[in-house]
This record gives sequence, structure tokens and C-alpha cells, in this order.
Amino acid sequence: MRFLRVPALTAILAATPAMAQQAECPVDVYSPNQLAQAGLTIGRAAQMGEAPEAQKVLRDAMKFLQDEKKLAGNPVGAGFLKAQIYVLWMHQDGIGNTLTNEQLNAKGVKTATVDLVSATDSLLKAVEALAPSCAEQTQQWRSAKPWTVRINKAYTFLGAEQLDSAEFYAKQSAQLYPSSPFVHNIQAQLAGKKGDTPGMLAHLRLAIVEAGKDTSLAETQKQMQFQLAQTAQTWAMTGGAADKAALQKEALEVFVGLLRAHAGTNDGSFAFSSAAEIIQLNQDSVAARELLAPMVADASPYSDLTLLMAADLSRGFSRNNDAMAMYAGALAKNPNIRDANYFLAYMYYEAKQPEKMLPLTDKLIAIDPSNGDNYLMRAYADQLMAQAEKDAKKKAELLKLQDEFAAKENTLSQQHKLLVNRFERRAEGAAIGGTIDNLGKAAKSFTLKMDFLDAAGNVLESMTAEVANVKPGDRGTFEFTPTKAGIVAYKYEALK
Repeated sequence: MRFLRVPALTAILAATPAMAQQAECPVDVYSPNQLAQAGLTIGRAAQMGEAPEAQKVLRDAMKFLQDEKKLAGNPVGAGFLKAQIYVLWMHQDGIGNTLTNEQLNAKGVKTATVDLVSATDSLLKAVEALAPSCAEQTQQWRSAKPWTVRINKAYTFLGAEQLDSAEFYAKQSAQLYPSSPFVHNIQAQLAGKKGDTPGMLAHLRLAIVEAGKDTSLAETQKQMQFQLAQTAQTWAMTGGAADKAALQKEALEVFVGLLRAHAGTNDGSFAFSSAAEIIQLNQDSVAARELLAPMVADASPYSDLTLLMAADLSRGFSRNNDAMAMYAGALAKNPNIRDANYFLAYMYYEAKQPEKMLPLTDKLIAIDPSNGDNYLMRAYADQLMAQAEKDAKKKAELLKLQDEFAAKENTLSQQHKLLVNRFERRAEGAAIGGTIDNLGKAAKSFTLKMDFLDAAGNVLESMTAEVANVKPGDRGTFEFTPTKAGIVAYKYEALK
């Protein structure tokens, strides 16, 4: 969670001067005259900032608020100004949470202390109780430096795993500015540290609602939404099993909302993956249809990775038409996705549409030339075309091509087979791993040269690996970790 900037005193007063009030808020800070004088004096103190001279001016301001009889007709207005004095005292260097009446220049026992945090909260609540619009005025005082200092300390101690100190400052922060999304979030994180997952979820929900009221907190809100959904999803399978259905429903709704809001981003892909995991776990065909429907209707907003996962989900629920649309959508954005080319070609084979298989199999062989499955897929395409061909000469040519590609697959089956079993896109680069099976009769070493591509098929980076001394019938492994940004696909040179 980011650290918060401390607003300048002059900025607070520029937004809501101590003497001013909004028409919608019925708090009167002008009458009786003592309030007007106190407000002017508070304004002078605020302009002085943290200069030591400000403390004398704050005492002078407090002096105007001591005649209870004269202020009896407007206790809330007097309380509002008194709260401002307390906030400005907490701005001062070296001032803690308490001051004596003598230090404040207040009536009463000189040595009696005032808890500035609690007193500020109590006085501002009285203002806010008059009308909802008054919260707009009090919020600027609640969110001033005393609050930002305490909430930042709470997060600092949380990061250092000093939970008692984090909780101490979190409670003070909550008194000063209880509706802040950052307050609800720190309370959520502390609840999580204590193993109170229901409490964590409750505070996260409140934090998300509050963050949604401020467009500048969109990124913060998104982070909390992901945490809420992930926590609910995990809790549903463990301690929260009694509420499993409700928790999974909540998590799914949040993930789907994040997917729609961030469709073309990595966040959108992660949200889809998480939503699909819940749907697959429950074998919820209705939820699958609802998740996929907007994507089938218009695939353009979504990333190729999201569409690839959507295609896999569609196949899992036997929604073949949806799967074909999703694979096609993914390839429109990134033509070199190996699995999208392969599975779409296979689905066209099942649909007996061999002419649509040809460009896909050509791409497969160019991307993944040492995997016999790709040549066999091309042989299937030629076979279907030969079966449908009426012209004897053309049929013979197609059967010849079928035999050539089948023979290539047969040859490779006696030499080697390369399989990529992991391809992870990263913000900077990628990670890829796989195996090479030695299908020959003698030990062999393999040199693998792999190119890493952007969405347009441009080579961003090339790397070479030696897979040495693989025994007959045995398997070697390889890994690459290219570092160029923008890598979304790969291809390699055929093994020799």
C-alpha cells in the first residue's frame, strides 16, 4: 500500500477556511462573535505551519472558546473550531497525543489532560451528525497531517511485522478518519495477520467501497479487489467451507468485474484464470456460458492470453463453437501461439474443414518443427481434402502430400521429439522449459536455438541451449529465461 502525502496546512485552509462553511452544512462558525474571532485566529495559526510561534496563536484561539454561557447556543460550531485547534496542535513538532488544559489554554484543572485524537473525533462526529454534507468539511481535517503520519506509521510497522505497534497507530488512524479506505485496509491486513479471515474480508469490502468514491484510488481499489477475491476463494476451500457457495460466488463476481474492467491487460488475464478455476472446480456450465458470452460476441477488447484460456475453458465444457472463436481471436492478435494453432487445427479437423487447417499447420511446422504431431496434423488435413476431391489427378497429389507428411512424422518418431511444457510470459521477458526425447538408438546431444517473438512475429531475442548426452529412450530438459520486454511467443530451429 502506498504511503500518503501530508497535505499542507495552507491547502486545507484554501479548501475550507476555518471561518467558512458550505451552504449545505448547517454548522455556524460565525455566531456568537467569539467563534468568528476564534476562526480568524485559527487561520493565522495555520498559516504559520509548524513554526513554534503557532503554538501561542493556538492558545489565543482556544481562549475565545472558553465562555460556556456565551457558546451555549452553538456548541457544535464551537466544537468544530476546537477540533481544528486540536488538529493544528497535532501538526506541531514534538506534540504527542495529549496536552494539558494549561498547555491548551483551556478551562479546568490545569494538569488534566486532553486526548487530542479522541477529542477531535468526538467533536467532528457532532458536526457530521447534523447533515451528511458536513462530512465534506470535516474530512479535510480528519485527513490532515496527524492522520497521514499515523496511517503511514501503521503500514511501516505492518511491513516490519511489528503488529502491536501497527495496531496502535491503526486504531488512532481509525479514530481520526474512520471512513478512509486505507484505514479499512490496514485493519484488513492486521486481521489477516491474526488469522481472522472473516474480519479481513469484512474490512476489505468496506475499503473497496470507500476507494470507489475517489477516482485517484483506482489502482488501490483494484489491488484490494484482487486480494478480496483471492482470499474469499481460498477461504471457501478451508476454514470458510460452511459459506463456500457464497464466498465462491463473491470471488467469481469480483474476478469477472476485474476482467471486464481490465480486459486487455495482464490483470485481466489473471482475473479470467481465477474465474475459470472456480467455474471448473464447480463444473458450473451456466457460469461458464455467462463468462464467455461477451467474449464470443466481441473478442477484440481481450488479450490473446485471455482468449487462449477462454478457448481452453470452452473446450472443457464442450462449447466447441465458442472455443474455435476464442482460438481464432487469440491468433488474430498473436499468430504464433503454438497451442492455439494446434487445437484450432484439430477442431477444424473434427468439423471436416481441412482448407482452414492448412495455414494453421504451416504455422505449426514453422514454430515447432521437431514435434511429429504437427506433421501428422497436416497429413490429416491432406487426407480430408483427398477424400472430398473428385478430380483423380488432384486426389493423387493430395494423397502424395499426405504420405510425405506422414513419413516425416514417422521419421521424427525414430529420431527425437521436442515438447515445450511451460511458457510463462513476464513483464520483462519470459520463461520457457521443455523436454527432448531421444527416440534413436544411440546417445545424442542436441543444440536448440530458440527465437522469442513479439505479437507481430518479430524476433526480440534469440538463445541457444545444449542438451547433452541424452541416452537412447531417455529424455533431456531445457530452460530459457529471455529478458526482453514484449515476448509473447516463440519458435525454434529444427533439431538435427
